Amino acid sequence: MERTANTRRNIVYGFLQVLTSLVLPFIVRTIIIYRFGVDYLGLNSLFTSIISVLSLMELGFGSAVVYSMYKPVAEGDNELVCAYLAYFKIIYRFIGLSIMGVGLLLVPFLSRLIRDPSLPEGLNLYSTYLIFLANSVISYLLFGYVTVIPTAFQRQDVLSRIQTVMTVAKCIIQSAVLLCSKNFYLYFFAMPLVTVIQNLLTAYIVRERYPEIECRGEINEEQKTDLKEKVKGLLINRLTNASRNSIDSMCISAFIGLAMTGMYNNYLFIMTGILSCTVVIMTSMTPSVGNSIVTESKEKNYNDLRQFDFMYMGIVTWATVCMLCLYQPFIITWIGNGMVLRIAVGMSLYFFVLNSGSINWVYLSAAGLWYETRWCMIGELVGNIVLNVILCKVMGIYGIVLATIVTVSATNLFFYPRVVFTKYFKNGKLKEFWLDHAAYTFAMILTAGLSWILCAIALPIGMLRSKLIGSCLICLIGRLIIATLMFVAVLWVVWHKSERYRIAMVWMKKLVRI
Repeated sequence: MERTANTRRNIVYGFLQVLTSLVLPFIVRTIIIYRFGVDYLGLNSLFTSIISVLSLMELGFGSAVVYSMYKPVAEGDNELVCAYLAYFKIIYRFIGLSIMGVGLLLVPFLSRLIRDPSLPEGLNLYSTYLIFLANSVISYLLFGYVTVIPTAFQRQDVLSRIQTVMTVAKCIIQSAVLLCSKNFYLYFFAMPLVTVIQNLLTAYIVRERYPEIECRGEINEEQKTDLKEKVKGLLINRLTNASRNSIDSMCISAFIGLAMTGMYNNYLFIMTGILSCTVVIMTSMTPSVGNSIVTESKEKNYNDLRQFDFMYMGIVTWATVCMLCLYQPFIITWIGNGMVLRIAVGMSLYFFVLNSGSINWVYLSAAGLWYETRWCMIGELVGNIVLNVILCKVMGIYGIVLATIVTVSATNLFFYPRVVFTKYFKNGKLKEFWLDHAAYTFAMILTAGLSWILCAIALPIGMLRSKLIGSCLICLIGRLIIATLMFVAVLWVVWHKSERYRIAMVWMKKLVRI
């Protein structure tokens, strides 16, 4: 089936792209820590967070346009697809110029976002920020709109391949600059340079692959109104996502310090890296699910959701347990005891609850139900910001993590499912979904607890201080093996007789053979 083949292909190349985006920036980050210090990472994280907030001006138009293209793509209506693309091109130009304008207005206030009295030596705050801003603006103004075409045609693997090549190029340039010249301005200049090349390359490849799709025609007022309504819901969602990480980093910088921001972002870097692997699954599925919603029955889509959710939460459980067992040993091995924070349990739990609503979000997005989530999104946004400020002052960095866990749990485990089941499926099976997730949570806690105990006994963190050659590697690999074996054992004991387990094994074998 073409949808299944597209999904598998998107996942495979998506994982390749994510692996590249994890390993190579990790090497660059390590060079910065050892040669320059954690303050440089803190500044990099702060500007990245500011640009992420500015990028909210995209408003979710890209996702809304892709959703609107699902039906005309399925029906072969290229004229309507072209009309949507022409409209999106105009919107993206406006967004790029808006980000540039608002970004320039923020320049006088940059110094207030840094608590530390001094900046990393040799860096000008404003010049560095303008490079970050230019990189963001270029990504919109220079053919940024063409990325919706492969996505709407269920071929995100096209974009993944381009991004993989350009990530390799960027990290090679940045590493060479850091090792040879130690010039941080050249390091930052690599970002807009690579963005220009990537956008030009993407535009060329998309034009060659889809010559029949070009900017022409115009959508009607009803279609514009429908887009605007969906964008309202997406904007709120993007504001919420920004509050999770970007505002977290800005709160830590403002209330605790730039160095702590860098230390926290080491943990966040690892978590978001692993999260990006699970996000690949979501983004690879969404176009195919969108096509299925247009062409298949709700009953089939519900059965698919349960199967996808089972498989996805299995991956999430394994990743959560591995994070719990490997977080601190990895940090110690990577950058030393001085960079350790006692937030491994919190970050692992954050990862689990953040992923608990992912499959629901895939169906919610594919069905275009963003606007229906507006109130729960607003609740999470406000709750997260308020709890961030209050708990950060009371508990420090631990309060930031706790605030996010509380608000994300409420949204992902309760509100998202309610929207999907009451607005799309309407089959009265919401309680069945909640029971499924209660079982997944129980399995995660059981697996994590057993793995933690076995790792503490067999491979204690203290062995990292051993002079034995390879002791760090033995500890990390040993803990990974323990976590994996415990996950496989619990999964088999609890679900090996279920139909979902059997189907998952068949699907995984097909994925391996791709």
